[in-house]
Amino acid sequence: MLNRRGFSLGSMALAGCGGGASTTSPETPPIVNPPVPPSQPPLSKLDAWRPRFHYSPARNWMNDPNGLVYVDGEYHLYYQYNPFDAQWGNISWGHAVSTDLMSWRELPVAIPASEHVMAFSGSVVVDHDNTAGFAPAGSKAPAMLAFFTGFDPVTKIQSQHLAYSLDRGRNYVPYAGNPIIDIGSKEFRDPNVFWHEPTKRWVMLVVAALEQEVWFYTSTNFKNWTKVSTFGPAGSAANNIWEVPELMEMPVVGAPGQKRWVLIVSVNLGSIWGGSGVQYFVGDFDGTRFVAEASEALDAVTPPQGDLVADFEGDRFPAGWQVTGSAFGGGPVAGSLDGQQHVGGFLGRRFASSFHGGDASTGTLTSPVFMITKPFLCFQIAGGRGHATRVELVIGGRVLQQASGDDTEILKWVSWDVASLVGLGAQLRVVDEATGGWGHISVDHFVMTDRPVHQPTNAEITLWADYGRDFYAPITFTNMPGGRRIWLGWMSNWDYARALPTQTWRGQQSLPRELSLAVTPHGLRLCQTVVDEAKAFVSATPLQRATDVPASQVAASLTEFASLGRQLRLRLRLSRATLQAPVGVELFKGFVGSVKVGFDPASDSFFVDRRTSSPEFAGQSERHLARRVMNTDELSIEIWVDGSTLEVFADYGLVVISDLVYPDPAASSLGFFHGAENPRVGLFEVGAVQATMYPLLSGTP
Repeated sequence: MLNRRGFSLGSMALAGCGGGASTTSPETPPIVNPPVPPSQPPLSKLDAWRPRFHYSPARNWMNDPNGLVYVDGEYHLYYQYNPFDAQWGNISWGHAVSTDLMSWRELPVAIPASEHVMAFSGSVVVDHDNTAGFAPAGSKAPAMLAFFTGFDPVTKIQSQHLAYSLDRGRNYVPYAGNPIIDIGSKEFRDPNVFWHEPTKRWVMLVVAALEQEVWFYTSTNFKNWTKVSTFGPAGSAANNIWEVPELMEMPVVGAPGQKRWVLIVSVNLGSIWGGSGVQYFVGDFDGTRFVAEASEALDAVTPPQGDLVADFEGDRFPAGWQVTGSAFGGGPVAGSLDGQQHVGGFLGRRFASSFHGGDASTGTLTSPVFMITKPFLCFQIAGGRGHATRVELVIGGRVLQQASGDDTEILKWVSWDVASLVGLGAQLRVVDEATGGWGHISVDHFVMTDRPVHQPTNAEITLWADYGRDFYAPITFTNMPGGRRIWLGWMSNWDYARALPTQTWRGQQSLPRELSLAVTPHGLRLCQTVVDEAKAFVSATPLQRATDVPASQVAASLTEFASLGRQLRLRLRLSRATLQAPVGVELFKGFVGSVKVGFDPASDSFFVDRRTSSPEFAGQSERHLARRVMNTDELSIEIWVDGSTLEVFADYGLVVISDLVYPDPAASSLGFFHGAENPRVGLFEVGAVQATMYPLLSGTP
């Protein structure tokens, strides 16, 4: 087991996330300013907003990345693409290739839409053993197999299709036996396929989008698939849409020999800021079923202060608790039981569950008499919402309060006002009289408090891969040498993707990010760092560099520059202990404001503030923040700026915020803000990033 609580993320984990470097150098003077660059003529909006080192197609609409794969020295980026318009429609697989993950060459459409089938999202694997039999006898080049959702624009049915390429991924031939999976659903999509070595078979994940479920299939020949399990609803699931799943096994940095499986699920309508986002679950996979571990989300890990009645942390129920029937078993449980969906939200290691024997079992769990000592009695509850599954507060044989679940497996806080009952003896009775669907109940952590407990929303207690608004549907490159896990995602949000102001083209992909799994004080967390290949395009001589100086000196030095460009990497390191007020960097500073990136000690959060008095689209004027998961003193922030894209990697990649910004083209200065305490800055560095994509364009958007 991993020791999570109280763990200080040390040098081993920092190194695994790309951190741990010294912030000062005795050979480097405190501030280094190269000559001031000459002023440049103002750019058009199209020129200013077009990314130069992020991939975007020359024209038209793009959304999810698809079928990322590495073959014979080439990285293949397929993507959802409309070849004819800058709005969604005619969805095909666009295609670009690169040898370095940064310099992309756009190629013709690889899987075009037809009259009866649009090519929705999916994945690509390399059939090295010619298992599917598509490669001709004696061929030295293996077939590339594309799995995608075929959408019928007439019937709206979504089914899973297979196509193969024998020409290095340039063109794909549809399999004559398509569809390979068809359940007659209009919301069933985004197949992701991988090889599971222990069971010697291929595994496919597909989402039942409106049920908020991932369905698992297995196959030995790519053509015939058997459904073996489901996962969900879980995390941020209520009333939203699940899309683009992926499951990967990853080593745990800082815990030698340990590995975990990470399930990625993109969600639309249910992200932390609204619209679309990316959640993940950490757990185990046996080749058939994924079981998620309970996550210790920041807003749910600290038990409320008060007089504890019961916390169910032992193998047996607390002394004096009485059980009838079979539903509650012999003691608390550590997670979901056989046949049960993922259970989350509970405190500590265990909770009480009536799912022993499934929904058909019944029983009660009753506490001994205890004294009510505070004005609120608070506890966590999940399960069926009907009266037949409930918690009762009983005094003198009378039921004075009762509560039920909400037909989910996520335990949520309930707070009863018992101020008028202080000083009386009471009992708790947990009842399961139901025998049908949702005929069970889960409870945890009964405690008396001075005030009600805030119940975080599902979005607040979900593990998010990115805390900005504009990172969606990421998948990893398959067939990677050395086992590297690298992904990229669509930098947009379904809330406003169709309204973005770049009218001749819409959509850009994020920078490629290398993934790892790190131990933190709050459990295992996904860590993302920009790939080394991207860092090779940062200028060797910084535009600005300051080490171990007061913040005011950094701010003053930036006033010398009228412009530092729109393709930049910035790095900032400082001490958490010295901060009393927000500190950070102003980007795109001009007459009408700026975009602020920094750290707020009051909320212990990193933030991007893209609020503006003249937004280009509804939803732009927002502030996005993300709580720290580390407890070390050093703060690190790395910022990549490219036209209209902004990606922030804080605490060496444990916190990521990705946002689109559309500033005035004339606004390209930098600033530095800080509090009256004038903290010392360990490192502030600005470097120019070389363009890898488009030259300057002309005209207006």
